[in-house]
Amino acid sequence: MKKLIAPTTPIIMLVCASAALAHGSTVPISGIQKAEDPTVCAAIDPETGGPAYPQPMTGSLIGCWYTDPGTIVESTPDLVYVFTGTEHFVGCLDLSGRGRCAPADPSGSLALTYTFEAQYTPSGNEIWGRCQHGIVPDMGTGGFAGAAGWLDFTDNVTLGTSAYQGYITLASRRWGARATKATAFARVRRSRSMC
Repeated sequence: MKKLIAPTTPIIMLVCASAALAHGSTVPISGIQKAEDPTVCAAIDPETGGPAYPQPMTGSLIGCWYTDPGTIVESTPDLVYVFTGTEHFVGCLDLSGRGRCAPADPSGSLALTYTFEAQYTPSGNEIWGRCQHGIVPDMGTGGFAGAAGWLDFTDNVTLGTSAYQGYITLASRRWGARATKATAFARVRRSRSMC
């Protein structure tokens, strides 16, 4: 039986690699989500037209993050809460590395689901918090149409910011070369910061 599996392994790897290339390029992302700032992001959500809690995004994602109403799904006597809901991002993926949206960068909107876990003081102040976001495939627009991926956020309650990291797989092959370049740049940046 082992002899049958070993020869098929390279074929399976080629099929998986071809499928990944057909869907576009995967790009590691990281950055900071800043505290709410209505001077940077509109207080009216451009996707829903309703009032919003907008947060500016810097780093790989440049634009505005909007949180839709969520639901408390679990709580403990220690004031740890788990929320679930949806969010969306409107902006660009900074493949050019310029710190701003350039015409060649994919831009549009991403729809995401989230699970947020946090602990609060009795007066309602956050002690710690973290959340996980899955990008909803087939709900992105513009350069994010068909995108998939995952983002993890960790709150810095002192600064009122959240550090994020994860990946986005772009559906369009159009971004292939630029995404490969951005991935190489991210690896160089990451290896330098670990020294």
